[in-house]
Amino acid sequence: MSQRGRSEPPAAGSEDGVAGPARASAWPFRTRLGRLSLSPERVRLWWFALAVAGLLPIASALNNHWNDWSAFWSAGATVGTASLMDSRLHTAWQVAHGLPGDYWRYPPAFAYPYWPASLLPIGLGFAINAVVMLAMLALAGLLLSRIFDLPRGLTLRLAFAWTPALAPVDMGQNTTLAVVLALWAIDALRRDSQIEAGLAGGLLMYKPELGLPLLGLLVLRRRWRSVSIASLVIAVGYVLSVAAAAGDWLWPVGWWSGIQSWLAGDLAFNADKTISIPGLIGRVPGVPWWLPYLAGAAIVLLALRGLVRAPIVEAASAVCLLTLVAGPRVWSYEAGLMLPVVAWAIAGGLAEPWRTRLVFLAVPMSLLWIVSPVTIVSGVAVITSAAMAMWLWRWRPQWPRHAGRAVLQV
Repeated sequence: MSQRGRSEPPAAGSEDGVAGPARASAWPFRTRLGRLSLSPERVRLWWFALAVAGLLPIASALNNHWNDWSAFWSAGATVGTASLMDSRLHTAWQVAHGLPGDYWRYPPAFAYPYWPASLLPIGLGFAINAVVMLAMLALAGLLLSRIFDLPRGLTLRLAFAWTPALAPVDMGQNTTLAVVLALWAIDALRRDSQIEAGLAGGLLMYKPELGLPLLGLLVLRRRWRSVSIASLVIAVGYVLSVAAAAGDWLWPVGWWSGIQSWLAGDLAFNADKTISIPGLIGRVPGVPWWLPYLAGAAIVLLALRGLVRAPIVEAASAVCLLTLVAGPRVWSYEAGLMLPVVAWAIAGGLAEPWRTRLVFLAVPMSLLWIVSPVTIVSGVAVITSAAMAMWLWRWRPQWPRHAGRAVLQV
């Protein structure tokens, strides 16, 4: 990452942090890296192959109770009843319908969108969810093009080649929705539309561990109107959750107590999927319980300087990366949230030749999320941690040259 001076990193080409190199050319990469040809046609073929490979795990859904989809299908069927938030009743309902027991870990209101799907056979619901997630991933590609002024064909192919973004399709998950909401918020901040930014940030709180960092950025950057709109959305969601939890106004109490007993087993079962630094530290036997939290807090503190000073698009893209690296519980299928910072790097956030080198290393390496049970540590964790370290280095405090000379003279 090139430097304009010793005191601050470059603003990546414009005041909103969207850089210039890609604007001058339809192909933002080198066409050759050593002896390796990187013609647009060849790269398109490679990225298409990655997308196909990223969809192969969907074949396991039928023999695995439709993967995570069974939890969402069950929530849709029990929304509005006491069986949604009572872990004992919820598990009993699932077992009675031949499904694995899985605690509902989202705010109760998020079960409402799954009610129509619960009226359908579970396999058909899984297929519909897969189509919806693919459509949302295409929308994410279009938003990347709009935000970072990159060719539409390039960003669409990038979105599908970044295989963690395809994991929700395979698993019956929903994190592609989080990617679209995060990109909507970034685009709104780029256009200085505080109402839209607040709406997107508030809706992203359907998964609080992904939404809170973005709300923190809005507070840091003093986008008070956005914070107010987001708070209103959260309040409406709370009231809807009361209805979804069968009229229980204190549903967060039961939700929190229930999730504590479920969390330890979930962390152990999905240990190979974790990609955050706190999650990786927590896997080490014998570490104090507070050490993962301390590590996450330290990363956040190191990032504050860049989040406050960077152009708003860069800062919002970086906070998505920070969500993945510093969160206490983050899985590889949530790494679609790295797409904004990858697109930012392509648009000029990284200078050549490192832009071509690192992007063409990271994109195929993202496929390693599929084999994380074999590799023990997910390859996506290596990518996200390295990217975070590079961004923190970009915004490290620097001594002016004249200050160094003054110290030497003294």
